[in-house]
Amino acid sequence: MRQRSLSRVVHALALFTPALLLSSCGSPPPQDPYCSYAALPGGLEVKSGQGALQIEGIDDTYFYALDETGKQLGYQSLGKTLGLNPGKYQAKVNNSLHPVSVQKNMLTKCSTGTLAVAGETGEYYYVLDSAGQQLHYDTLGKASSLWPGPYRVKVNNTLIQAEAKLDQITEVKTGTLLVHGATEEYYYVLDSAGQQLAYNTLGKSLALLPGSYNLKVNNTASKADIAGGQTSEVRTGGLLVKGTTEEYYYVLDSLGEQLAYQTLNKTLALFPGSYRLRVNKSESAAAVVAEQMLEAQTGSLIVEGTAGDYYYVLDKAGTQLGYNGLGKALSFFPGEYTVKFGQSQRPASLRAGQRISVRF
Repeated sequence: MRQRSLSRVVHALALFTPALLLSSCGSPPPQDPYCSYAALPGGLEVKSGQGALQIEGIDDTYFYALDETGKQLGYQSLGKTLGLNPGKYQAKVNNSLHPVSVQKNMLTKCSTGTLAVAGETGEYYYVLDSAGQQLHYDTLGKASSLWPGPYRVKVNNTLIQAEAKLDQITEVKTGTLLVHGATEEYYYVLDSAGQQLAYNTLGKSLALLPGSYNLKVNNTASKADIAGGQTSEVRTGGLLVKGTTEEYYYVLDSLGEQLAYQTLNKTLALFPGSYRLRVNKSESAAAVVAEQMLEAQTGSLIVEGTAGDYYYVLDKAGTQLGYNGLGKALSFFPGEYTVKFGQSQRPASLRAGQRISVRF
């Protein structure tokens, strides 16, 4: 009888043991392409009943554990462990998110991917999600750990698609644009639709992602093809219109559309090309060459007299080109002009650099 009772107890224990083991271990952790699970190693400072989360990455940053409502519960440096109560979390690395599971007495160990955006300038790159939301930024040449997936990289408003891959470094190379010029004016970078992307002072570089771009300096145009890891140099020429007055000179295209203007005796940077110059509606042609300073010289005339009266300057066809008060000078490009005061007219032959006085 005693042997039969003992056998019944053993049989009952055999049936009960699997259920007891399943209950003590809990449900198995979910499968995760970026994370693995192992028993907690000895020496970890984890509270009783907790598990731990560890996320690997190559940059010196933190990962964050958020609950399902988005509340931050803890953070730790990449490569180190963070003790957490068993449960489901959102793990955040440089604002990229991935769901993770932490089990009692187990280590959840995850790996990230890396984006490395290279460049020769000290500017910044930005990492955006597929919806265009900015997640992270850093200086060119520094790497960023992110959960694997597709991203958009932005440098000076130029964009490229990039994918962070598990345990791999995805390298994105910018190119460098350098527009040379003799002035301290600005150059502008535009896309094919004419949208301004970036600008900088002449002689200073910009980092751009590979592509073809339009350039503008004082509304004169050029193009630049940017390749990763290479420097594209574009050169302007200089224009200086001299004169003895404090008036302005204007630069026009071949159709007569105004592109830029400046005070006489001050320089403008322009991309190489043929232009029309205008001072007080007198005109001259100009051919700007890269890395050369083109100088044009005006002359000036004055009609002496009592302040308050005006004199007028006409071309050979009788078209009025400018006017001013008596005793005040006007600048024009060299040529033959007619000066009118009241009902009287006088011819005036003006040479470059010459200042003449017309008397009535």
